[in-house]
Amino acid sequence: MKKMFAVAMLAALSAAGTAQAAPTTAESGAGAKIIAPLQIDNTSALYFGTVAPSLTEADVVVVSPNGDKKCGAALTCLTADHTAAAFDVKGEPDAVYTISLPSAVEMANENGDEMTVIDFISSKDSGRLVKGEDSFTVGGTLDVDARQPAGKYTGRFVVAVEYQ
Repeated sequence: MKKMFAVAMLAALSAAGTAQAAPTTAESGAGAKIIAPLQIDNTSALYFGTVAPSLTEADVVVVSPNGDKKCGAALTCLTADHTAAAFDVKGEPDAVYTISLPSAVEMANENGDEMTVIDFISSKDSGRLVKGEDSFTVGGTLDVDARQPAGKYTGRFVVAVEYQ
């Protein structure tokens, strides 16, 4: 009888060792806030005006973000219709965004002759969407070669904005 009791006890202890305790659980909520997508619209193009090149020297025309124009000494700037590029930004009210500018862009005339716009500069590096809106301007530097071929030069550049 003692032997049977010992075997029964061993079987009971063995079964107790393999039994699993009920898991303890907790519940959590899940959520997300979706904000207004960031939008950017170009409202004015970067335009350097009408320029006469030098016969002997390359030079630059600079349009600043505030719209001022500086014509290199070797060039003759003939018109005052230059403009900085202007952009409107819309998105989540009071959110902050950053601005990314290109390093350079080629402009070409109808004959395929090219000029390069470099040193893009914005009126600010970042902005705040006060009431969900903001704006900024972009200027740049136009490289004009000596004897740059005549023509109407056009090109495009991309400005990116991103929530910070």
